[in-house]
Amino acid sequence: MAAITATLVTSGCGSDQAATPVPTAEQLASTLITADLYDGVWTVNVPPDAPDAAASGVVPDELQNMLPKLEMCDAASPESHTAADDLAWKAFRQLDLTVDDPIQAPDMTGHMIFVQEYLTSAEPAEIETTFNLLRDGMQACLGDIPASEEGPGTAQEMTIPNVGDDRFGVLLLIEEAGGGAQWRLHETLVRQGPDLMLLNVVEITAGEGIEPRYSTDDINTFITTAVDKL
Repeated sequence: MAAITATLVTSGCGSDQAATPVPTAEQLASTLITADLYDGVWTVNVPPDAPDAAASGVVPDELQNMLPKLEMCDAASPESHTAADDLAWKAFRQLDLTVDDPIQAPDMTGHMIFVQEYLTSAEPAEIETTFNLLRDGMQACLGDIPASEEGPGTAQEMTIPNVGDDRFGVLLLIEEAGGGAQWRLHETLVRQGPDLMLLNVVEITAGEGIEPRYSTDDINTFITTAVDKL
């Protein structure tokens, strides 16, 4: 992904204004969602084999390859694929919701709910270019998702609040292979100045008659609350 140098804005009197500062990984990590931010009992999920620094929210080099990539389908352009492949997150946090009916043996029915926030930063012009390529790729992948390891599904554009400088959302509905469970992945991409955020709100329901817990308004609250911290 080619870096684009941001143009300095000059004032009417001819003096240059300072360029927008690019947040460090530590600064981004300080703005991540926290366990006390949303209704319910949430815990921070840190993989047992993750390096110690991961608990702070900063993404060390060892964790970078452990994080899932933003997937692009074959319909996305080569440029969108490259933007997704080259994306390096600086901060990350996953929150898990404690539920009364967790999916576990022996019945394997109930809910699993978690929220993931990914952050990175660069010059605003570079972030805008990256956002546009990722959004275009996500748009190109809307529609039916063929059956695979996860089973068949659909990807549809999701209306989200007017947050950040630009935003795009996709709702992925994926059936578990063999049936029995459904993944509802609310995927929101937001750019704000030098910051790029990907927020995933994931709800897995398993078992007959188990309905999703969160409404559109609830998902919007997750999004606006996360963006407000940037």
